[in-house]
Amino acid sequence: MRKVLILFSFVIICGFVFFNMGEENNSINSYTLDINNLRGGFTNTGIFNKKPDTLQAPGLEWPKGSNKFVCYSAGITLACYINGQFAMNAASYKGEYAPGYYLSGNYITNSNFKLYKVTYGDNSNTNPDWANWGLMVPYGAPWTDKNNNGIYEPLIDTPGVRGAKQTIFFCMADGDIVQHNIDEGFGGGIVNPLMKSELHMTAWAYTRNTLKDVHFIKWDIINKNNFAWDSMIVTLVNDFDIGVMNNDYVGCDTIRKMAYGYNGTMSDTVYGSTPPAYGMLLLNGLVRKNVTPNIHLGITSSVYFTNIGWSPPPCEGDPNGEPIPAYNMMKGFKKDLTWWINPLITSGTKKTKFTYPGYPETNTGWTESKGSMKNCNGDTTGTIVTSNTPSDRRFLISSGPLKINPNDTQKIIIAQFVAMGTSNTNSVLELRRLADSVRAVYNNGFNVGIQPINIEIPSSFSLGQNYPNPFNPVTKIRFDISSGFPTETFGNDGVVLKVYDATGREVQTLVDEVFQPGSYEVTFDGSGLNSGVYFYQLVAGSYKETRRMILLK
Repeated sequence: MRKVLILFSFVIICGFVFFNMGEENNSINSYTLDINNLRGGFTNTGIFNKKPDTLQAPGLEWPKGSNKFVCYSAGITLACYINGQFAMNAASYKGEYAPGYYLSGNYITNSNFKLYKVTYGDNSNTNPDWANWGLMVPYGAPWTDKNNNGIYEPLIDTPGVRGAKQTIFFCMADGDIVQHNIDEGFGGGIVNPLMKSELHMTAWAYTRNTLKDVHFIKWDIINKNNFAWDSMIVTLVNDFDIGVMNNDYVGCDTIRKMAYGYNGTMSDTVYGSTPPAYGMLLLNGLVRKNVTPNIHLGITSSVYFTNIGWSPPPCEGDPNGEPIPAYNMMKGFKKDLTWWINPLITSGTKKTKFTYPGYPETNTGWTESKGSMKNCNGDTTGTIVTSNTPSDRRFLISSGPLKINPNDTQKIIIAQFVAMGTSNTNSVLELRRLADSVRAVYNNGFNVGIQPINIEIPSSFSLGQNYPNPFNPVTKIRFDISSGFPTETFGNDGVVLKVYDATGREVQTLVDEVFQPGSYEVTFDGSGLNSGVYFYQLVAGSYKETRRMILLK
């Protein structure tokens, strides 16, 4: 079993300071993930993509610094039955979680339980979250084991997701009864019985060119109840808004396990004539563990609801403070258990739990522009409109239902991202392409294109010639990290590999992280660059080497 070294209280080791965080309530309510083109807030109530300073403004900004937004709010909601009684933890607009954890069935919180944020290059002197990261390691806070001894050592190991430029971590639970009495917006309001759920959330981002518009989020969901969660469903609730809120269209991609929002009109008053599209990709859903091999449920439904201010059919409106209708939508139905109907199917199965899985970029399949059936009350033959009017939509991504036994842990991993094309629908095509790149990164274990290629430890640093060379548009670059790295000589410095054009302008950072000694290979994609001569340079401590390559299109 891996050991964990945890230092509580005020300790000084070799000049390293651990801050005593006391027993008072947490005063830090939110942090912003803002290292790349996306900027979005995370709060200690379980919601994200909210603006940290107010709940009355959209919160996921793209591009960063533009004051333009693609999402108003999002969150993770759980619902189940416990001994026949319904229970829900909702998070979409305000959130029913609170900082803390469960011990022997009792909810416990103190000021240690807050949001923690580290950025590559931080250290114990510049960031108290970096210094106190060890307090959260027992609750799942990620870290890089630089000397591979299985022990978290604050002066040696690196807080945060390996290779990420920024990481946020938070441990939360549903034990605060007051938090359950708020007007949540999506379901909520059930305080008896408590699910007794404990969630460990990690959010992180990279600055690599292919991931510059992407955030990753993971939740470890633990049943801390003495009873099983029956028919448990986990749902991502997302109130996206591409610029203004009144021209939303939604869609889903069942192959990619993705839901998305885009502009239902050709232009947007905020983003102009080429509005982007925003997507959420389920990388890992609930897993049925009582069979061999395990069954990954993936997305079991992707539907939507509409702001009641736009007068949707009653069964398609916000389930505000309506936990059972919200649970029905989490299962893939409308609020009143009415099926969604694909009006384009003239024979056979019309019922579906996936709304608008077509391709708006090619105008094929069922999309919002093809209309929908406005049926409620169990009716499967309601009024059909031939084209939907864009309005204020919110989409759901669900996984379940599943029985979760006491102390079982389930892992949910998503990516949210933005892409812009040449039109509102072409942006959806670009979003699908980005989704494929994101999925490849996940399938590659988040190695972000960096592959170890040799188990032998090199005796010296070296930077190999790219191959092929000339290339069009992809090439690979190999580099060796010697057995003396990392050492005290290098301190916290990492390995940096950058590409420059012929004028010396930096084009892309391929690598900027700490590596164990070994041989590695990274892929460089020059799709967006012009033909010409480029240079790439490796820097590792005092070692520096530069090579030349040619992009020939």
